[in-house]
Amino acid sequence: MELNRKILRFGLFLIVLSLIFTVGFVIIYRLDNPVFLKMYVEEYVSSNKNYNMVDRIELKYITNLSDDRKVTDIYFEEEPNIEVLVSHQPFGGGGFSFFDNSNNNQREDIYGRYVLRTLYLKIDLNNIDRENYEIELNNAHIEFNDRSTIDVDLGRIIIYRDERRSNNITSISSSSSSDGTSSFHGNVEKDIELLDIRSPLLEDLKDYLDISIGDIDYREISGIKCKQNQTLSIYTKFKTPENILGRYTFYDIKPKLYYQDKNGEKAYERIYNIDYTPYDFDLKGIFNYLRARGAI
Repeated sequence: MELNRKILRFGLFLIVLSLIFTVGFVIIYRLDNPVFLKMYVEEYVSSNKNYNMVDRIELKYITNLSDDRKVTDIYFEEEPNIEVLVSHQPFGGGGFSFFDNSNNNQREDIYGRYVLRTLYLKIDLNNIDRENYEIELNNAHIEFNDRSTIDVDLGRIIIYRDERRSNNITSISSSSSSDGTSSFHGNVEKDIELLDIRSPLLEDLKDYLDISIGDIDYREISGIKCKQNQTLSIYTKFKTPENILGRYTFYDIKPKLYYQDKNGEKAYERIYNIDYTPYDFDLKGIFNYLRARGAI
């Protein structure tokens, strides 16, 4: 009997100790606010003047498993007059889903005591009174259905509408691969001189991105001459980030290759298929990411 009592007391001790550890872990590593993954992306607006919207932006955020709030509105500090529609389901198909609809379940993945949720944005840009523009949306004011709010830095979301400025390069072929490589081959219609490659995000992506014209690094192309009917080849490589902050960040860059003809008239060719989407989420990775962000 005495042995049984000792076993029982020891078992109860382990249960209490486990409970204390669990409660302590929850308290210590509880998030004060949701943590939104950063984005460094360039999104284009269709040249169709009747559709001045962007509906391809997804936001992901990490929050506590017990957090059952839903995002209802997002406003951007840089452009407070643009309208942003928010959904936890992709737009399209059966129409829009708003958060006062009980059938609109949040799309989420659970990792231990945290949950990763996805938001889909449709940004109405009809209040932008310029035919061509480039705006940057970084600082967001986010409202939840319990009337709580947070202000977050989303990284750099650049939205642009511009006319096609390349008249001297005709596409022959292009390709992209899941390993982060892509290529473009175009025919040069008349003699041109390459100037440089520019994007607001080049500095942010410099550790992950390689671009070359033929076998020449993009930082060394100034002054290169391309003859009429020559094939211009552009190669890009996005290297998967090794650090946890980079691995859990969205990247999509569309830089411009600037050149001029013999009369000094300048134009550019956009370079596409340079992007990276986080995919290998797990509890260890999310824990390390939150620690790296200073959230826990």
